[in-house]
Amino acid sequence: MASHRQTGSLLAALVLWAACGGAEQSESKSQPPAAAPGAVQVTSADPRAALFIGKGCPQCHSISALGVKSPAEVGPDLTLAYTDVQNRFGVKLEEFLNAPTGTMQIVLGHMIQLTPAERDSIIHILKRLHEEDEERGEHSQ
Repeated sequence: MASHRQTGSLLAALVLWAACGGAEQSESKSQPPAAAPGAVQVTSADPRAALFIGKGCPQCHSISALGVKSPAEVGPDLTLAYTDVQNRFGVKLEEFLNAPTGTMQIVLGHMIQLTPAERDSIIHILKRLHEEDEERGEHSQ
């Protein structure tokens, strides 16, 4: 039975790897965002998008507030991640990125390596996007 679970886990990891860009991910980084079908689309010059694009996050996630559209959109929009993680997983984003669970445990454990500085930058950017969203909401009322 253990080998069946291991096979299932391996299969799930391979499917996830393929969905998130797999071996093609490094090739797509060298192309302009709109150069090929299925490429990440960037419609903003917001410099905060560079870290997410460089790490490959848009292979699965859009970041609409930064003008980044995922070709796959299999993960939630990271614009909302600061509160979405708390709602989904019951922990703050900082805690989640230090000890991810579910799909992100596989992704951040084996596919996307974040340095502590990159993790801190991502948290800061996503927190700021949340604050900007709240500011827009307050101004419209």
